[in-house]
Amino acid sequence: MSRFLTRRWLLVHAALVAVCAAFAFLAWWQIGRAADGNALSWAYAFEWPLFGICAIALWIREIREELRKNGPLARVEEPPMESPFPTEVTNTASGGTGEPDDALSAYNDYLAWMNQNPDKRASEYPGRQTT
Repeated sequence: MSRFLTRRWLLVHAALVAVCAAFAFLAWWQIGRAADGNALSWAYAFEWPLFGICAIALWIREIREELRKNGPLARVEEPPMESPFPTEVTNTASGGTGEPDDALSAYNDYLAWMNQNPDKRASEYPGRQTT
């Protein structure tokens, strides 16, 4: 727990106390204004404590992240997942035979060529069929 007593963390703790005290004062001030007849101040009277709760939640999150960084809750890097999609193009949709689809294969070849030649136009594709 000594890592939370460093200069940086002491400033964070002090800032949290100051912010929560300011929000509590502002909520009390808005309650006084609301009691004097300012209806809009009722919304602010409930809003300032919510800001304080958000500040405390962020402080807790930062403490948990710091503990997780080097502690037993440290995240383990997992290997990247393999693609669940097949790499071979086959026509199995809507009752297909599972055999490769020539049109689909030609289109994939075209897309691969376009990816390898980003500076060229589609009309320059060498396998282009003219009609």
